Amino acid sequence: MLELNQKKVEHNSYKRKTISWIPKLLTLFFVFGLPFITLIASELIVRESLSLPFSDWASGFTKRFMLNVILLLALFNLFYILPRKIYMCTSILLSGILLVFAIANKLKIELRNSPITIGDFALLNELRGLNQPIELNIPFIILVSVIMVAIIVSIFFLIPNRKENWIMKAALSLASLGCLFVIWTDFPFSPMAKVQFQNTWWQQEVGTMRNGLFGHFTYLAKQTNIAPPKFYSNKKIQELGKTYTPASPENEDKPNVIFLMSEAFTDPFIFGEHHFTEDPVPNFRRLFNESLHGFMYSPEFGGGTANVEFEALTGLSRQFIPEGNVAYQLYIKAPVPSVAYAFREEGYNTAAVHPYFGWYYQRQSVYRLLGFNQFISGELMDLDHELGSGWGFPKDKNLTDTILSQLEHTPQRDFIHAVSVEAHHPYKPREDSRFLKKGTLPDETRQLLNTYTEYMHSVDIELGRLVDGLKEKNEPALLVFFGDHFPTFYSNDLVYGHKGTGLAPDIQNKYDDFLSSHKLPYFIWNSYDNKSLTLDLSPNQFSAISLEMAGIKGNAITAILDRMREKNETIIPYNKYQKEMGGLSPEMHDLQLLQYDMLHGKKYAKEAIPNLMGAPDEEYFLGQFKEMSFERSNSAGNKYEMIAKGVPKYSKLVSNNKKEIHIEWKSSNEGIATFIVDKDAIEKDESYFFVVYDSLGNILRQTRPFIIASN
Repeated sequence: MLELNQKKVEHNSYKRKTISWIPKLLTLFFVFGLPFITLIASELIVRESLSLPFSDWASGFTKRFMLNVILLLALFNLFYILPRKIYMCTSILLSGILLVFAIANKLKIELRNSPITIGDFALLNELRGLNQPIELNIPFIILVSVIMVAIIVSIFFLIPNRKENWIMKAALSLASLGCLFVIWTDFPFSPMAKVQFQNTWWQQEVGTMRNGLFGHFTYLAKQTNIAPPKFYSNKKIQELGKTYTPASPENEDKPNVIFLMSEAFTDPFIFGEHHFTEDPVPNFRRLFNESLHGFMYSPEFGGGTANVEFEALTGLSRQFIPEGNVAYQLYIKAPVPSVAYAFREEGYNTAAVHPYFGWYYQRQSVYRLLGFNQFISGELMDLDHELGSGWGFPKDKNLTDTILSQLEHTPQRDFIHAVSVEAHHPYKPREDSRFLKKGTLPDETRQLLNTYTEYMHSVDIELGRLVDGLKEKNEPALLVFFGDHFPTFYSNDLVYGHKGTGLAPDIQNKYDDFLSSHKLPYFIWNSYDNKSLTLDLSPNQFSAISLEMAGIKGNAITAILDRMREKNETIIPYNKYQKEMGGLSPEMHDLQLLQYDMLHGKKYAKEAIPNLMGAPDEEYFLGQFKEMSFERSNSAGNKYEMIAKGVPKYSKLVSNNKKEIHIEWKSSNEGIATFIVDKDAIEKDESYFFVVYDSLGNILRQTRPFIIASN
């Protein structure tokens, strides 16, 4: 009996010891295991939409992976100071929130090819302009919610209470807080710099692939955290509204206005006229010499197109946002004053045209917030070749066709902002060109410039055709033509360096070389009253000058720019060379204050300056034609001829059961397109749709269902 009792005591003692270890093991799981599992699960979710698998990221970018681990460990254990059960429940909720965040990022990358940033609206706002709904798995969401509630209830009722080591809890929480402080402030060192985080401004989803979901989100969040300029306050913004009031110019015969931003355009003669056999850009040179012209000081080199158009459209400055950031992707999350709003208020139809993917730089959503009525992207244009088909970038010919067609079919005056893409890099070496001499340049340099110059010549042909078309229309027109940045080559030293043309051997470190590679020629051609005048400027002046020349009332921002022109202060100094360029004038400081308020601050201007902030067009649409519909079908032997309105060339024919039917585009005229389909492919009484997809598989537009039958 005594032996039995002894065994029972030992068993109970062992049981108590075992049970006492359960809270400790659970605590270790919540301290280390749950953050790690949450990170892995989140990365696996988001990487379903990315091209870099988790295993490749963790092995190829190990230091960045470890920083993400540290970030989540610190985030979860910031709450370790709480009582054990509350800490565990908080961790479960935090894990759920982060997993939902990963799912939302996956959806946004699929829809917009860009991850969520701290300034984003709810994901539904990102879906505006798309016809494809998000399909939520409601039963799965309910199941997960029930499981989370069950876990939380179990924590409170099944885990025994135990004495806690509050000194250790406080130490771990403080250590987590210190870790988050260092990551956020970069003091006393920058962990993200140590592991070489990248700001992939050209495509933010690449940053998510390489930096990790949570690391890249934090990286972008830090960059949006811009300190307010000196004297920023509601009172100061009110003063600016009273100081800068736009003039009310009068011009009864208002012109059509076209902004044409030409990809990587510059005058090839800038590399040395003596290297050329003939002028590759005669149309540009003629228009340049007979119009308002000069040098535009681009904020970018070799890329960053969206930042240049940001300046041109808004009148704001790239110099007032951190280096490497893209305003379109990080800051324009609400309406921002722009030249498009000003023209729209005067009854203009405002259209943005870009013959490339509409999701690039988030233009689909940004253009709406900048006051455009419509956005015609490459997916919705009748291009020579379908985007992504291996034929390179769309030609300027397609852009010219769309601009001239747009002017024809809209009854009111037009403001068109067009962004070309034909001359986009890469520039593969070309053996010969009729434009460059042999023997004056190293052969590798000449072959690179052969390719680039041929692009410039092609762009110039279309520039001449566009101006001829504007003249034939017999309506007043303004054409603002400029490049976005200098071209970049696989070896810039071969072109810009001493081994090549010697134009800018040390772009990064020498002031003169920096300017030489950032000054691009521009002109503003006026069809009715063209005058040869010279004015060097930053691209943000284009908005104010075009409004003045068109006789359109501007806003407080353009009033600041007008004052700057009156004082011959048309170039905002580069941040890197403030001293060499004379620093910021009082008007430039005022512009900086307004820009901060609208993009980063408390938006005092919305109330303080009436009519500054416009409202997006509720009927904003994608494509050239607002109506997209099937009209009729005709029988033609063993085929049907389908007539459709507003349906672009590369639309797909899809049945009601989502089967894609092969069709051939025959022709299109004034928005009426003809498609051919085999009768054998069509099922009787089946409904069909014309659908336009983007490269991510999202539906941009589609017709109502219709039945194909001969008349």
